[in-house]
Amino acid sequence: MIFDKITDKIIVTAKDYEMPFSKGLLARSLTTAGMKPSEAYIFARGIEADLNHDSLKRISKYELRQRVYYSLISNDYEDIAEKYLIWRRILKKHSVIILVGGASGVGTSTIAFELASRLGISSVIGTDSIREVMRRSISKDVVPMLYESSYTAWRALRNYDEDDDDLYIQGFIRHVEPVLLGIEGIIDRCLTEGTSVIIEGTHIVPGMISDKYHDIPNVIFLTLTLSSENVHKKRFIARAKVSDRPLERYLENFEIINNINKYIVKDSNAHVVPVIENVSISDTVQECLEIVTNKFNALDEEEGGEIEELI
Repeated sequence: MIFDKITDKIIVTAKDYEMPFSKGLLARSLTTAGMKPSEAYIFARGIEADLNHDSLKRISKYELRQRVYYSLISNDYEDIAEKYLIWRRILKKHSVIILVGGASGVGTSTIAFELASRLGISSVIGTDSIREVMRRSISKDVVPMLYESSYTAWRALRNYDEDDDDLYIQGFIRHVEPVLLGIEGIIDRCLTEGTSVIIEGTHIVPGMISDKYHDIPNVIFLTLTLSSENVHKKRFIARAKVSDRPLERYLENFEIINNINKYIVKDSNAHVVPVIENVSISDTVQECLEIVTNKFNALDEEEGGEIEELI
């Protein structure tokens, strides 16, 4: 085979493809199962050393997974071993659709891309991008709120009263409604085609998304928040240093953004959607992975998953 000619690495074979063994890919799978990144890389390096010690040039992906599983067990990583199998088993059968919501500035895009990297999901879609597509489909005269930001949409409401405590939330809701058409359309397509995706952004409000998606076990809702107003403001300042987003506009409208943050958290709690305090990126990613794994563990038990089915 061509790989034998261009590399002396061990080749992992499957029914439809073959590729060189990668410590990085294995380490990513292990971190997804809950192992610390530093430990995962050391463990993956140990697996590679064992394969070289046995003078293996080719190994099937099933044999490799079997080695990884039993090596985890023998090194007292029983919990991670089981989660490792659950992920392999679930991803073999189902698409994974993760919705990461939260107000502007709480870090939905950062966490979404981190999760995608850990889970091997190639598609991450921001709801701001979906909004831009909807703007091309819906006239400003029909839905003027769509052409505002989530925190300025109230200005497009007719006959509004600035003393109304619910004014900003009303505008936000009207702004979100048309974007939901695009979000639900992407979910439907992924479910039909069996593809995985992470959708992130302010427009993911659990209570506004159709109930049918809440009942699908491989559609997973996560909500991020920042309870500290000071930390939240600092996020906008940090983001402005590495992007073209206007810092002044966010700070001027911070009170509205904070109200939207509280509204999304309240809505998420009402619909039993996990709310994660996103102070530490690494802690948040780990907590999200734990939530997703537990969700899939329940799904796996319902389907009667067996170790032998995978390894």
